[in-house]
Amino acid sequence: MGVALLDRSHRIVRPTDVGEVYLEHARRALNELEMGYRAIHDVQDLSRGSLRVGFTPTFSAYLIGPLFKRFYQLYPNIKLHLRELSQEQLEKDLQENELDLGLAFVSPHAEHIDYHPLFSEVLAVAVGENSPLYSKEKMTLDEISAVPMALLSQDFATRAYIDHYFDQHQLKPHLAIEANSISTILDLVKSSELVSVLPQAIIEKQAEMHAISLVPSLPERTAALLLHKTHYISAASHAFKSLMNDEFMQDKID
Repeated sequence: MGVALLDRSHRIVRPTDVGEVYLEHARRALNELEMGYRAIHDVQDLSRGSLRVGFTPTFSAYLIGPLFKRFYQLYPNIKLHLRELSQEQLEKDLQENELDLGLAFVSPHAEHIDYHPLFSEVLAVAVGENSPLYSKEKMTLDEISAVPMALLSQDFATRAYIDHYFDQHQLKPHLAIEANSISTILDLVKSSELVSVLPQAIIEKQAEMHAISLVPSLPERTAALLLHKTHYISAASHAFKSLMNDEFMQDKID
C-alpha cells in the first residue's frame, strides 16, 4: 500500500497511526458484510434465525427470565444470544453490530442509537426480615443516614442515581459494604440489619424483603429498548419489538 501499517520496532507489534485508520475502515467493511450476510439468510417466517440481545445487570434480577421465557415459547426456533453488560459497553456493542437489540435506560450520550421508552423503574429502600425497619412504609433522610447500608458498586448505573440523590440532599450515607453483585447485596440484606437501595421490582420478588419509600422520593429512570438507527433489523428483532409492545404498551415501536 506504500505506507507502514504495523510498527515492528518493539517486542509487541502494534498498528501505526495509519494502520489504526486502516483497521477502523476494515472493521466497518466487515460489519457491512456481516449485516449483508444476516439479511440474505434471514427467514421471515421465524422458522429459524438468531437474536443477539444485551441488557444491563439490574434487569437480570426481575425482567430477563420471564421476558425471554415468553419469547422462547412464541419462537422456539430462534436461537438467543443474551449478554449482561454495562450500559456503556452495550451501547458500544450496538454501534459495532455486536448486538441486534439492547435493554437499558434512556441516555443522551450514544450516537446513532434510538431509545424506545418501555416503563419507569422505581428505586426503593430494601430491608430484610431481621431489620427493625421491616414494618415501615416510608423513611426520612435523617433515618436513612443513620443506618448502615450495602450498596451496588460504582460499576452499576444504579449507583450513580443513588449517589446523585444523596449529593442533591447533602446527605452522607453510612456505607458499610459495596459489592458488584446484585445477588450478594440481596443476601446481605436478607441475613442482616443492613439496608440497600435497589429497583423496587427486584425487592418485590424477594419473599424475605420489604420495600420502603424514601421521602423525598428516590429518582425514577426510564427503561428502554435500544436499536441502532441504520443497522439491518432482522425478522427476529421485529418479533422481539412486537413482544415488547405487547408487554409494556407505553410507546409503540415502529
